[in-house]
Amino acid sequence: MGNILNQDEVNYFLYRVEKNFPNFVAGIITDKHGFPVGSKISKKLWVLENTLALSAITKKRDFIEDSKLIKIKRDLDKNKNYKLLVLLEKSRDYKSRLKPLKNLIKAQELF
Repeated sequence: MGNILNQDEVNYFLYRVEKNFPNFVAGIITDKHGFPVGSKISKKLWVLENTLALSAITKKRDFIEDSKLIKIKRDLDKNKNYKLLVLLEKSRDYKSRLKPLKNLIKAQELF
């Protein structure tokens, strides 16, 4: 049986992702079935949490179609049981911050 997640730790992880990207719109962590574990959604986003969760686990179908957003999907654990989806507003200014996001994901100890 895996570790029990601490909601404060999940929220802090999403807060760190948001601080890494000034163009952050939303972030969600789901299990492999699409059940939300934690989310941080900007008030300016029109998408519901459940839609974000489904988008995080799908490979072929896209539930969020907005040309102004960049979607970043990553596995958070080696067994691919937890997924992260981050939505960012398109901006050339922040492309260099993708590497720190990878490091942030590798450094997290939630999963």
